[in-house]
Amino acid sequence: MYGDAAVAAMSIVSRICFFAFAVGLGIGQGFQPVSAYNYGAKKYARVRKAFKFTLIVEEVFLSIMITIGLIFSQELIGIFRDDADVVSIASVALRAQLITLFLLPISSISNMLFQSVGRNKEATLLASLRNGLAFIPTLLILSKLFGLTGIELSQSVSDILTCFISIPFAVSFLKKLPVEREDE
Repeated sequence: MYGDAAVAAMSIVSRICFFAFAVGLGIGQGFQPVSAYNYGAKKYARVRKAFKFTLIVEEVFLSIMITIGLIFSQELIGIFRDDADVVSIASVALRAQLITLFLLPISSISNMLFQSVGRNKEATLLASLRNGLAFIPTLLILSKLFGLTGIELSQSVSDILTCFISIPFAVSFLKKLPVEREDE
C-alpha cells in the first residue's frame, strides 16, 4: 500500500530505536535481582530506592541517546539506506519515536518490578502493551485516519499509552509496600 520505501523506513527506525531500548532494557534487568532480593528480604525501602535509581539512570542514558538521535537522525538513517524517500519517511518516524522513548523506562522498569516480585498478571499485562495490546489497535486506527503519517506515529502513541497505563500500577504497588521501622 505504501511501498518499499515505507517498509524500509520503518524497519530502519525500529532498529535504531531498539538499540537504545535494548541498552535501557539491560540497565533495567540489573534492577530485577536487586528488587527481588530486597522484596524477599522485606527491605521495601530498598525496592523503592532501586526503582527510583534505575529510573533516573535510564532516563539520563536515554536523554543522551535521544539527543544524539535527534541531532543526527538523517545521518543515522543514511547508514542503512541512502534513498530520499526512505530518509523522508524514516526521519518523521524516528524523531517521533525518539521523543517518546523518554517515556519507556517507566514502562519497562514497572514491568520488571512486577516480574521480580512474582506479580505475574501485572507483569504480563505491562509486557504485552507496547508491541501488542496498545500498538496493534493504535496502528490500525492511526493508519486508517492518517495514512502513512499514522503508521509513522503509531509506535510513539503506543509508547505514550503504555507509559500512562504503567504509571498507576507502579505507583500503587510502591505505595502499598509496608514502611519499615528505622531499626530494621
